[in-house]
Amino acid sequence: QVITNVSRLHCGKSPRPGINLGTGGSEINSLAFPFHSGGAEPSTLRLLKRDINMLDTISRDRIRHELELVLKEEKPEKAIRRADELGVLKKLHPSLTGDDWISEKFQKTRELSAPDSPSPELYLALLAYRLNEDVTEELITRLGLRKLQTRTLRDASHLKTRLNKLSVSGIRPSEIYELLYGIHHIALIAVSIAESPETQEKITLYLDKLRHIRPALTGRDLEEMGIQSGPHMKEILEKLLQARLDGQVTDKQKEIEMVKQITHQ
Repeated sequence: QVITNVSRLHCGKSPRPGINLGTGGSEINSLAFPFHSGGAEPSTLRLLKRDINMLDTISRDRIRHELELVLKEEKPEKAIRRADELGVLKKLHPSLTGDDWISEKFQKTRELSAPDSPSPELYLALLAYRLNEDVTEELITRLGLRKLQTRTLRDASHLKTRLNKLSVSGIRPSEIYELLYGIHHIALIAVSIAESPETQEKITLYLDKLRHIRPALTGRDLEEMGIQSGPHMKEILEKLLQARLDGQVTDKQKEIEMVKQITHQ
């Protein structure tokens, strides 16, 4: 059971006295939000819904901290669904939902991450995945997200706008590399989980193989071949990498021959 006590989060405010709900004499605070998979009595739900507006008075750092704790749970989708049912997610942002899609993707995330636990940033990227870029920025501001969280959400949101290029039939490895290079690996994993098996296959190819490929020749090698440092050298190195990625050259000697062809054009 994950409990987010809104009055506890509200700096400078003391929790209200507990209210006896007639459940065996136990008392709960009327501002406690139990995000768990079990059911709640109607009277409890009324109290929870009544005090949801208190979220507007709580600092974004405290709200973000509580969300981070939820995403570190063994099965955070249960807490997320509960928060959705109580209207708490809508208070974080109206576009957030804790539906079956979230439950399915969170479970898939754990299966792919086993035996390790998924990072909270990965769960967060999936939670925000269906938001467009503008709404994603609103959420980042609303929660005051940290640097890694912000980059992960932005990268995933940006990549979504380029998926049509990634799905082109016969796309070359070098084109996959160009589309995915520079995107944080957590964002890449989030997109691969959220999208089709075909997209997952290409992202996996990039993560497992393409991003590790480098030309055998270095800038120093090119200088020894009489090529000055600068834009021209950079262009040659990029062409060498592209050829390596696409399997057009497979060893250093073939790279040397390729450089000679380029410089004698």
